Amino acid sequence: MNEDNAPPQRHPTGPRLGGPEPSPPGGNRPHAIDLLLVLAITAGLYVLVGTLVDAPEITVGFILTMLAIQSAIPMAAVYLVVIRRRGLSWQDLGLRAVGSRWIPRAVVIALIALPVVALVNLATQAVTGAPFRNPQLDMLAPEGFTWSGLLGMLVMVGIVAPIVEEIVFRGLLYGWLRPKLGVSLGAGLSALAFAAAHGIGMLIPALFVIGLILTWVYERSGSLWPPIIVHGVFNMVMTIALYAALAAGVSLQ
Repeated sequence: MNEDNAPPQRHPTGPRLGGPEPSPPGGNRPHAIDLLLVLAITAGLYVLVGTLVDAPEITVGFILTMLAIQSAIPMAAVYLVVIRRRGLSWQDLGLRAVGSRWIPRAVVIALIALPVVALVNLATQAVTGAPFRNPQLDMLAPEGFTWSGLLGMLVMVGIVAPIVEEIVFRGLLYGWLRPKLGVSLGAGLSALAFAAAHGIGMLIPALFVIGLILTWVYERSGSLWPPIIVHGVFNMVMTIALYAALAAGVSLQ
């Protein structure tokens, strides 16, 4: 039977699966302390990196190094605390095979999410009455337009960061909340944690919406690969748009 046409399977404690059934982890599940440790490390690194890269005269190389550290340490924590200590596999955390039909679907969902997030940001600005300013723009292009900056950021925010964040917030956090609280509450809390962890108050509503979209894609596909693609395409389009604006002489100030 073709994988794309196969009837959906369900993991005892996971979302609907579009790929092969993983081996149930049995009693080897993440504990609350494991979850809190990984989330604390992830959020702490967001704050630390955000503080370090906020200084003037920061180079692209420095920011890329900080982003690499910000990604590597949470992944190491997940591996040591959850994979090694609890005996789970990456498949148990959501990195499961999925039908190829989800690749174009994920791209389309990412493109639809772009104007949705823009509307959320406009609504946030209207409600707060404050001018909207995304501090992430300065971090993504600290030296203005450079080809090295563009390519480096596309790798970091378009590939590396989506993989890490989807494993932490969808695979680990949502995967832990879902069997305890259900889909709706689990999705809401994991999306809120995802938004708050970035530490940018003005972006919390938009990041919350993105978190809900990514969780919905994970729930529908049963694999982290589709939300990783959605996340990556979204970030790449935003980054390319930013660098294209800088190349055209648009000021971010």
